[in-house]
Amino acid sequence: MYRSSAPDRVGDFTAFLDEAFDEAFTYAAVRKAESIGRPIGSPQWLDDMEARTGLVLKPGKRGPKAKRAFWG
Repeated sequence: MYRSSAPDRVGDFTAFLDEAFDEAFTYAAVRKAESIGRPIGSPQWLDDMEARTGLVLKPGKRGPKAKRAFWG
């Protein structure tokens, strides 16, 4: 399996490091993910991780599950 390096994923790595960083926003996102037990990542990253692990990582619809009809 090919694994890309960080510079391959972000392009201009120096420009990436110079981007503004909102520490409060990032901290809040990490705390929220920690409290609900979900990973943080882009939708594409979550799709890739779900495909690799076979696990459901994205939250599903809220509320009670629909009941399935039983015709026995």
